[in-house]
Parts: sequence; C-alpha cells; structure tokens
Amino acid sequence: MSTQETGLKRQIGLFGAVSILVGAVIGSGIFMTPGTVAAAAGSFGPFMIAWVLAGASGILCALVYSELAPAMPEAGGPYVYITEAFGKPGGFVYGWSMTIGNYIPLVAMLATGFATNLAKLIPGITPTGIKMIATAIILALMILNICGTKLGSTVANIFTVGKLLALILVIVGGFVILSPENFTTVVPEAESASSGVLSAAFPAFLAFGGYYQLAYMAGDIKDPKKTLPKALIIGMLIVIAINILISVACVGSVGFAALAGSETPVVDAGTAIFGQAGTVIVTIGACVSIFGALNGGIMSYPRVTFSMSQHGLMFKSFGRLHSKFNTPYVPTLFICLVALIFVWTGSFSTLLAINVFAGRILECVVCLSLLALRKKKPGLERPLKMPGYPVTTVLAIVITLAICLTCTPTQMLQSIGLMATSIPAYFVFHALSKRSA
Repeated sequence: MSTQETGLKRQIGLFGAVSILVGAVIGSGIFMTPGTVAAAAGSFGPFMIAWVLAGASGILCALVYSELAPAMPEAGGPYVYITEAFGKPGGFVYGWSMTIGNYIPLVAMLATGFATNLAKLIPGITPTGIKMIATAIILALMILNICGTKLGSTVANIFTVGKLLALILVIVGGFVILSPENFTTVVPEAESASSGVLSAAFPAFLAFGGYYQLAYMAGDIKDPKKTLPKALIIGMLIVIAINILISVACVGSVGFAALAGSETPVVDAGTAIFGQAGTVIVTIGACVSIFGALNGGIMSYPRVTFSMSQHGLMFKSFGRLHSKFNTPYVPTLFICLVALIFVWTGSFSTLLAINVFAGRILECVVCLSLLALRKKKPGLERPLKMPGYPVTTVLAIVITLAICLTCTPTQMLQSIGLMATSIPAYFVFHALSKRSA
C-alpha cells in the first residue's frame, strides 16, 4: 500500500526519526529499572552482562526492522510484514494482540509513571490526584497528535534534547564522584547463575524496548528506504550507550547494595551527586523522559489499527483521516480512551508485566516473518539486508524468548489472556466483512 493510497504525508526527516526512536525507548525504563536489575543480578558482573544482553537483543531486533521497514514502508509496520508473511489472519492476530496486550497498557503505564514521578514535586498529592494527572496527560497528547504528526515530531525533538541533558548530568556527575567501594555484591558472585543474568535482563530489556514504534511511522518518513535504517541503527546505539552509562553512574554514586531494589534509582543517584537540587532536577528529567516516550507511542500506535482498517480487518472508521489534520484520529481516540480505563483500574506493576510479555512474544513473531519472507518473496527489493542472516535473526529470537520466559506464570497468563482475545475477534470482523462485501 503506497503513501498515495493511504493519504499520509512524509514529513519526518532523519533527526526527527532518531528523536522519535530515542524518545520512545528512553522512557520510564531507564529511570525505574536499574534497581530491579541489580537485585536480580546479585553482583556487578551479572548486572553488566544483563544490560549488554538486553541491548544485544534490542539491536538485533532493530536490525530485523531495518530490513523489513524499508522493503515495505507502509504505515502500520510489523502488522504489514506479518500479513505479507503469514496472511491476513496472522496480521490481524498480531495487530489486535499488540494493540490490546501491549500498546494500550503501555500508554496507561507511561502516563501513570509520569504522574507518579511528578507527584514527588507536589506535596500532599493523593493517589486519585496522580490518576487525574495521568488522565490529563493522555488527553493532552491525544489532542496534540490528532492535530498533526509534524507537531508531534517537533515535540519529540524538544523533549528528547531535554531528557538527554538530565541524563548527561547524572552520567557526568556519577563518574566524577564514582567510588570503587560502591561496586560491591549483594550476594556471592558464585550464586549468580545464567538464570540470574536472564532474570536481570528481563527488567533491563524494558529500557531498550520501543524501537519498533519508528517502523510504524514509515509512511510519514521522508525517503524511508535510506532514512529508516540509519535512524534505527543510530537511535539504538545512542540508547545502548545511555543505558549502560547511566547504570554504571548509579552504581558508582549510590553503591550496588543500596541500588538493588530501589524504585527510584536514577533519582537516588541525582540526590547522591547534587543533593536535594539533584532530586528536583532528575525528577523533572524523569518526567520529561516519560513524556517523550508517551508522545512517541500515541503518535505511532494508531498506525497499526489504521493499516488494519485499510486491509479490511478493522472498523472502517479506523481507516479515516481527519479532514483538516490528515491524521488517523479514530484509532488515536480509541487507544487513548481505552488506556484511561487501564489507568483507573490497573496498578503500574500489572500494566508493566502485561505489556512487556506480550511485546516480547510478538517481537519473536516479527523475526519469524523475516525468515518467512526471505523464502516467500526472494525477489522483494531490500535496500538493507540484515547482517549475518539467518544466524543473527535466529539469535534475536532465542535471546528474546530466553529473557521473556523468566516472567512469572501469573504474568504470562495475564498477557496471554489478553492476546487470546484476538482469535474470537478475528472471526467477528471476518464475518462482518463478509456481510458488507
């Protein structure tokens, strides 16, 4: 499906694309996960291995997109790839599962994370007040992105720069006051087996997820066959460098034992480095970061249901573009309004577990689609092929599955339950499409 057929305009250049990716990936993860990763790892060695493993998985999966996205630069990203590889039923199951099991809970989780961090600067705020802030930020970004992707991209640029400045302060300050004594173990290093590394890599992966959002914007990117691969690779390298440097700075300034289990590891590091001023600065940085990730998600997620509608697998209204702003406003409304239900009914930890497990399982399906398309469509024009194929593609699947399977059974069942609704949903929409034919 060409850009002319969908009606979307290509307005986003390389810097905007990199900003969207960095803004989408550097969100709540890096501000909240280092403590959890440290507790699961048990010592600094496995702690660093976990970050490298999660980063390797992220960059391998990003390279899968660097081949698929330029070859099929339609709006909707992975939904399009999977439809081409496995047919419309496979595309529908992916699109529905990702929207219900990953995107909507993630929007709610990020909004809640933003409000929770902001609450540190608002004495006396109640839990209801936090939910009201989360509601307000979702509604504000919903309106912003309905008004145009160019405006949304501009916001992504501004907030990406802002959050990077806050993180750079912690990185530089952390290395200045870094103390070797802080790199101590929580448990004997001999007790940290490979399963501990994988368990630690699961929360670490939260700080690397979200790169796929840029692929959904392929229909809006200028010269996507050249720009998209560059943006994916440059953006992921920036993300990996920032996450590793921040993690080392946190350990060096706070201490490994104190860091393990902390729910506000980067804020704790800011306090250790700059005192109370650091608490305020880094808290603001966390809010800016989460805002950027939330903006990137609300900008990109509706492209999946938009593309599904274009293929006759979603309500026709989901394929409409706003008459004035030329944006897919109906799916934007749907995702944001349903996310509000999650904000008011789910906890942060529940939303986190649901969306991460679903996202990782479905990411493996995207990798499988690359393997299938190499055989099914050998003549497809591929401006950039995945280096080391097929070994690197299989490795991406193996690493991602190994990390994913460290989830608890309850977390798996919750996520699988939401994704399983895609099966009856497919039969309903298939029947409706037959009636209207």
